Amino acid sequence: MSESKYQATPADGKEILRILESSAAKGSIELIYTRRPDAYESYMKESGDARVFVSRAGGRTVGTCAELVREVYIGGEMCRAAYVCGLKKDAEYEGGVGFGARLIKDLQQSDVDFYYCSVVAENTDARRMFEKSRRLLSMKAISGYKTYIINPNVKIKAPKHTFTFRRATESDTSTLLNFLNTEGKRKDMFPVVNSLNDFYNLHISDFYLLLDGENIIATAALWKQTEYKQYIVKRYGGVMKLARIFNPMLSALRYIKLPKANEPLVFPMLAFFLSKDDNADNYRIFLNEIKREISKDYGMFVIGLSDSHFARPIMDKLPSISFKTEIYEIKFPWSEQGYKAPDPQSVYLECGLL
Repeated sequence: MSESKYQATPADGKEILRILESSAAKGSIELIYTRRPDAYESYMKESGDARVFVSRAGGRTVGTCAELVREVYIGGEMCRAAYVCGLKKDAEYEGGVGFGARLIKDLQQSDVDFYYCSVVAENTDARRMFEKSRRLLSMKAISGYKTYIINPNVKIKAPKHTFTFRRATESDTSTLLNFLNTEGKRKDMFPVVNSLNDFYNLHISDFYLLLDGENIIATAALWKQTEYKQYIVKRYGGVMKLARIFNPMLSALRYIKLPKANEPLVFPMLAFFLSKDDNADNYRIFLNEIKREISKDYGMFVIGLSDSHFARPIMDKLPSISFKTEIYEIKFPWSEQGYKAPDPQSVYLECGLL
């Protein structure tokens, strides 16, 4: 494939970051999802193959997006899925972004089986940008997704148990990888985990295990990513502006303490959270145990679940700050290339990879 005229280089990192932070997602909490200190390098730290694109007008960088290609499971088979993300226009630029046919065609790769993107519910700009190019690509919503920001001191009703809960060690690596892939293979879009080294700043010691004897029955990792990508509250509005005044009361009700505006949130992702056979009781038990570990160092943690995830009813009952996202399948109408089709009822998107 020839190099795209839109493809970014390391020198574009600061401009990409500026565009990512040029506007916030609308709502009662105006949130910026950003990649400090260098947006280009941040994308390069993502697992899989990363390509970053920029659009220019009159020598000025006015738009950006990225494409992250990873190995995932679809229908129990290993496939390559391309996540199109970071689609952003410079909020101060009044002209069109200029992401035309050439860029869209550059997104397509012959060895990719599925393309998708996520759009925050209030992000109408991203939808408009895609809709202008319907003859070049089509978008179909395949799943809703909800991201939760949770206080680790939240109360969770969990059954009594005699299982062992502990931190993973190097000797657990082989067993853990087998568990992740055995359970993950049963879910569409779960990442193939050949080695933890494939995921930046993720280590065996970040994982915790719930064991029935010697067998893993649930696991998750506290994946710390704030070194290279962050959530920042730009502004509070409406009811949330009022809620900031009553921060101590929110903490008493087990909500997170609302952070100061313009400061990055400090938290771990509760990532690769799997319960064997989707056992809800064991999911609650694990969550109840892991929250004690989180509370030692953090005032919040983040997890995301698709609409069809078996644990959505559990998470929806917990006090949290949350926001909704729509997951879209992307297709290229002009192309004859065939694609895999994830089952919307089986979609599992790893929050640490969005």
